[in-house]
Amino acid sequence: MVSRRVHNSIEKLPFALREAITQMLVDNIWPNDFKPEAGYKGTPRYIDIVLYCLQKGFEVSDSAISRWSIRLRVISRMKEAGLIARDVMKDLTEEKASATQKAAAEMITAHIVQLAAEEESLSTKQLKEVSQAVRDCMNVSITADKYIREQLAKKIRTATESTKAKLTKAGVNRKLIQEIIDEHLGVVKA
Repeated sequence: MVSRRVHNSIEKLPFALREAITQMLVDNIWPNDFKPEAGYKGTPRYIDIVLYCLQKGFEVSDSAISRWSIRLRVISRMKEAGLIARDVMKDLTEEKASATQKAAAEMITAHIVQLAAEEESLSTKQLKEVSQAVRDCMNVSITADKYIREQLAKKIRTATESTKAKLTKAGVNRKLIQEIIDEHLGVVKA
């Protein structure tokens, strides 16, 4: 398997250091072995991350940290879209399924694909999360489609039965009844 080109100096750092940087950016968690500036107790800043990397023997720039942070936000938005799709799917019942849910799932899918296309290098785990989000969105869309088709078929059956009953009661012959149903309701026997 061909490995992807590394686009950010943060990706070249050891896994544990990358994870610590990610926690500093995403969760505002200070690493236990970090020696911050005297007196500073706020959330980690880019300069703090640069200092932490220097303490670990690695040099990174503010811009590399900024790019990494943007990448994490993009991935976070993809995960969020996947969670929304899972939440929609969880509550999808026959009564709630609609064309609106299908459209929402398709819009989320398009958004996920766009975000993934904008990102130059995703890890295997990140690609898996993107594909899961797309799968969840498509499941919502497929379930909504099935429900809509089932409801349409049910309405056609009800209309057919009602029409047959009314026309039979009125004394119309069976052949004419079938022609009327085929012509007006679009019901054609296979």
